[in-house]
Amino acid sequence: MFALQIGYAQETHSSSGGNASGTGGTLSYNVGQLIHTTNTSSTGSVSHGVHQAFEFQTLSNPVLIAAQLTAVTYPNPTTDFIVLKITDTTLENLQYTLFDLNGKTIASKPIRTSSTEITMKNLSVGIYLLKLTKKNKPLKTFKVIKKQ
Repeated sequence: MFALQIGYAQETHSSSGGNASGTGGTLSYNVGQLIHTTNTSSTGSVSHGVHQAFEFQTLSNPVLIAAQLTAVTYPNPTTDFIVLKITDTTLENLQYTLFDLNGKTIASKPIRTSSTEITMKNLSVGIYLLKLTKKNKPLKTFKVIKKQ
């Protein structure tokens, strides 16, 4: 006689967790897992597992189309510098401004190439905002995390 048994299990060492329920369904959650995944659809997304201490976020309105623009910043979080990479637009009249969370301007320079390195080595650990403008009109704002 031959028997086959299949079991699925998940083990985690977490610092907190719980259950939530409502008219739309139920959810079990915990804080401090070692992995994570995200499922996305046209109606939203669900992430489960560990969520790292850094985020890639564009803080401007994605519906606002002032120019054809694709812009990304990396690495984020950073220790020494970030790279602002721009495609799908002309580089005329583009400028970046780096602010701290108090609104103080840290750096502001025109963008002349499609890949611009912005030094953050001498800045304090914290969160900064990188604002991209064209002819003084805001295009995109990124949240940048400076770590040790």
